[in-house]
Formats: sequence, structure tokens, C-alpha cells
Amino acid sequence: MFQFPSISPRKVWIPALALLIAWCGSASAQNFSMMVANPNPLGLGNFVPSTQDLDMGLTGTIKGAFAYGLEIESIYNSNFFQAEKDEQSEINTNFTPWLRYVSDPEGGAQVYFTANYAPVIQTYLENPSLNGWNQNGDVALTFQGAKTNITLFGSYAEFSGTDLLTGTYSTGTVMTGGIRATRQIAPRTSLNADWTASMSDYSSGGNVGSEVYTTSLGAYWQATERLSFGPAIRNTVSKSDNTGTNDAWALLIQAQYRVGERIWLTAAVGPQYSMNSGNGTDTNSLGLTGNLDARYVINERWSWTSSISYLTAPSANQTNSLVNNLAISTALNRQLLRGSLSGGLTLNYGMYENVGGNTTTPGNQENLSVFLGYGRNLFTERVTFNSKIHYSVNSGQSDWTQLVLTLGLNIAF
Repeated sequence: MFQFPSISPRKVWIPALALLIAWCGSASAQNFSMMVANPNPLGLGNFVPSTQDLDMGLTGTIKGAFAYGLEIESIYNSNFFQAEKDEQSEINTNFTPWLRYVSDPEGGAQVYFTANYAPVIQTYLENPSLNGWNQNGDVALTFQGAKTNITLFGSYAEFSGTDLLTGTYSTGTVMTGGIRATRQIAPRTSLNADWTASMSDYSSGGNVGSEVYTTSLGAYWQATERLSFGPAIRNTVSKSDNTGTNDAWALLIQAQYRVGERIWLTAAVGPQYSMNSGNGTDTNSLGLTGNLDARYVINERWSWTSSISYLTAPSANQTNSLVNNLAISTALNRQLLRGSLSGGLTLNYGMYENVGGNTTTPGNQENLSVFLGYGRNLFTERVTFNSKIHYSVNSGQSDWTQLVLTLGLNIAF
């Protein structure tokens, strides 16, 4: 019988909070304008498990368990504003106290609740006028039955930094809420459905926010013990004062492949038909969309992860333009005796699509980033040292390079 993997709530909120902290905005380039297009920002129900599998020392209470701590990061950025000329370096320090709650830390309950909260206090050496703090949090309520799994979720993320696609320093918020459900209808067949609403709002930078509503319905049939596949239909409605309304329908073939605890792969691909109405002009387009996530545990020491995603969102700074962003990432991780070493690359390719009365369409934007990271426990299992170096090369609308060095400590009390 095929079922989506049952992930302990103790493990689900760990990568979720890590993602929220990253969203708060660091000195490196971030794709803030595409955050609103992600229909599953918390990674709920992902078939491919996260590489993070940490025990943060939950403290039991009457109704659940808490974990709390503090993360401190210092970041050097050689090109803080992503300028072609007159590059400005910056050193900023982030203080992130975090709090996590889970109602069923050991797993197995039919109903459980998780919550995360992580305010980020940001200080800048060269640009003290940018000092401030961002609040970030998420909640999820899950009902888990013998054949049915339903999760209600919501997240709130504030961001600040230089956006990868707009090329301007911006601050703003992204709010997301939705429901995800799976139902086993036969020994080898299951249905899955989800609905997500996401809204972005900019408070500086002159950019315009948007709304994205995503609805999908699909099915999986277990062909073998390792392979499951099936069809899915997805509707995405995007609204923005810059672009009007984009209504996109995608027909996908989705597949999942797993070999024991070593290989996980999930993928979806198919045609997408879009109907656009902006500035009184209606346009239609047909293209290809999809996504892929994979993890391969080579041996006890080595693991490899890769992902491909294709997201569409209204442009935050261009009238009557959509941004189709193709993101490809791959990383290799080496587990050491008391730490880990990782390295990889990420490619973001932003393609602008004219959906209205523009006479010209902005040029595409390509960003390649390579990184090397090292982390290890210090003193006790509750103190972790993390370091990472990024080197990015950007071409297209603007040509620039950037070196980012991050050093940090995460302390679980």
C-alpha cells in the first residue's frame, strides 16, 4: 500500500524554522520577489526527506514540548548592493532568538500542532540606517488518520536585503496559508490535494507586491515497491497592480521513486497554458513546467542532494511582466567525525514574459553561485558552529560579482 512518508513532527519543524531564518534576509542575494510563488514554503509532506535530522533537546511540559535558543551570525559581503561599479562592502551581524513548540514530540498522535517563532535583529557596520529587526513564524495543525492526512498551515516572514531579480534593497513581508490533504482510496492508489494563498507586500524599494493562489489535485498509483506515479492538475492565479491577472493551468505527470533509505526522488513535468490580462491587453501562452527533488545517500559519510524548480510570479518592478524563474541546485555533503563539510552550486535563471502593453521586455537574468560550508558541534551537542562561503556571478540586466562569508553559532538552551 502506497502512503506518503510519515515524518515525525519533531523533525518537520527543524528545516521549517531554518528556512524562516534564511528568509529574514542576509547580506547575500536572495530571491525575495519569488517567495510569494512557492506553494509549500514549509516543505510539508515532502517525499524527499531533509538532510537535517537534529535533536534540539526539547523540554517537556504538560501539553507538549519546547525548544529554544539563539543563533548569532556575522556576514561579510563584498558587493552589498549588487552594483556593476563602485562596489560597497558590508559587515552585518544577526541575532536570532528562536522558539519551537510541538504538541507531540515523540510522534504517533492523531492530531498534533507545531509552531516556530524567530525574530532577527540585524545590525550593519557601513549602513547603520538599515539596522532593524524582522519577525518570522509559522504554525501547522495536522490530523493524521489511518487513510487520511490533513494539514492546515500558515506562515509570516519579513525580509530585508538586495533582491536578486529587482537589484534593489527592499523590505517587506510574505504571508502564506493553506491546506494540504492526502487520502488512501485503494491498496495501491492515493489522492492528494492542496490549496495555498500567498501575499507579498513591499514597504520600501519602490516595488509592488502580489497575490498568488494555487490549487492542485493529483493521484498516485504504486506500480512497484519502489515506483509510484500518476496525473495531477494545477491552477495558479497571480494578481498584481503591475501585471493584472495571470491564470495558469498545468497538466502534470508526477512520479516518486525510493530505494530503501538511500535513494529518494520525486518529479513532476507537463504543459502549462496561461491566460494573462494586463493593462487592457489579453495574451495567452503555452509552455512547460515542473520540478524535481532528489537525495542519494552514497554511504555513511557521503550524501548528495539536488533540486530543480520552476516558479512564476508577477514582476515586482516591471509593468506588464511576469518572471519565470528556473532554479537548479546541487550539493555534496561529507559527514566528519564531529561535523560536516558541504559544497555545491545554485543557478537561478529569471526569464521575463511580456503580458501586456510593453514595447520591450526586460532581458533575462542569470545568477550562478558556488558555495563551500563547514559545521561542527562545540563543547556539547547544544552548541553548533557554522561557516559558509559563497561566490556569485550575475549577468543579464546587470553584471556583477559577489563574495559572501558567513560565520555563526547556534546555541540550544
